[in-house]
Amino acid sequence: MTTSRPFLGRTGTNLGAAVLFVVAAVALLTAVVLPINQLTQPGGSVTVNAADPDEDRSLGLAGLPEGVWIVDSTLESQLFASDLPAGLRALTELPASLSAIAVTVGAWLLARVLWAIHDGRPFDRRNPGRLAGLAAAVVLGGLVVSMVEGVVATAVLEHLDLAGPDSPLVLFDITIPLTPIGLALALLAAAEAFRRGRALEDEVEGMV
Repeated sequence: MTTSRPFLGRTGTNLGAAVLFVVAAVALLTAVVLPINQLTQPGGSVTVNAADPDEDRSLGLAGLPEGVWIVDSTLESQLFASDLPAGLRALTELPASLSAIAVTVGAWLLARVLWAIHDGRPFDRRNPGRLAGLAAAVVLGGLVVSMVEGVVATAVLEHLDLAGPDSPLVLFDITIPLTPIGLALALLAAAEAFRRGRALEDEVEGMV
């Protein structure tokens, strides 16, 4: 009688869960520290596009107010403002904080799934919910964060009077990436498979 080798043995699942717990802790700390640190700075930055992508921006764009400059002259650039109100300064770090929160939630839930597998309980009743939560974290980090970046950039440009039709800057294009959507659907499918596996396991135990 032959048995198939596991993709992850007890050592692999134990090590993977431990690493993910560390990642979750670091990401949570990052999510808290980023806006607090930004409040200690006088300004902040947001992602923008140049209204005229063919213009040579190496020496700066015309029409920018004093204390505002562009870094990285690509189609998607960072606008830095040397002086912003406290609320806007903290807001500029909101996308990064949300990304860190998504990593925290995703790493923690995946670690709990691996830990249950390590303990010999792959069809733990909580694993489907954990996988569904992981799918939500993927959507948060892959879709919601990009939308929040647009909202934050709009608020900063309006404060700097750079949101009008004559502005040399425009917001970056918000596109809907397919990768996080596909990954979230795959995780939901796995959650359903785990749920049905648990139901089958309960049914077998009831027949014994």
